[in-house]
Amino acid sequence: MREQAAFEARTLVRQSNVCVISTISKNLAGYPFGSVSPFMSDNEGRLIFYIAGIAQHSRNLSEDGKMCATVFDAAEQGDQNAHARVTVVGDAAPVPADEHDALLTRYERQYPEAISYRQAHDFQLWRMDVKRVRYIGGFGHIFWIEKDEWYQAAPQWDLEDEAHMVNHMNEDHSDANRLILKLIHGIDCDEVVMTTLVSDGCYLRANEKNYYIQFDNPCLESIDVRKALVKLTKAARAQESTTEIDS
Repeated sequence: MREQAAFEARTLVRQSNVCVISTISKNLAGYPFGSVSPFMSDNEGRLIFYIAGIAQHSRNLSEDGKMCATVFDAAEQGDQNAHARVTVVGDAAPVPADEHDALLTRYERQYPEAISYRQAHDFQLWRMDVKRVRYIGGFGHIFWIEKDEWYQAAPQWDLEDEAHMVNHMNEDHSDANRLILKLIHGIDCDEVVMTTLVSDGCYLRANEKNYYIQFDNPCLESIDVRKALVKLTKAARAQESTTEIDS
């Protein structure tokens, strides 16, 4: 049950593009300070933020790296308390210089609007190492998830390998991107690009929005990623063929 809860919590985080981040206020000492921020997660499950140097959160984190990030399944109607939410608690620090450029390129693929931030307000990548996670999947489905339950094994492929795989899908298999998005999310769009790969899924971008595609199993080697994408593509093409026959 705990393993399933950790899986559900990670999936909700993967599916989310924005979160409420809370830091320890420098201006109002001792009080929490919250705001809304886009984020991305890495293979292991750490969260990455791109924050302006003039932002209150940047100032707060420079004094005290403790923070939390909350994501939730927003209810379109009915009781919000019946829907899942995750609060990830941890310690944030600036991304080291030797990792910064490659990770920023990855972030900008997922959030292309951030490209313009390079010229404004001294934006900095921050990465949060997870200490503990609170997951509420609904009434009575409540867990504290420890960091060793949250973190996943690092794959054998790195950011450079990821970029090559993403570029390959966009340059040689753009039709597959479109069909996979239609299969999983029911969205039919002419322009669909892959932006990001993580060990347990990938992100496709269409209509200025990111969509998460879950793999059946974690892909720790690049050949596993290829197999997962081939499987999704075959399923998507089969559905497309069936739809054409029915019509």
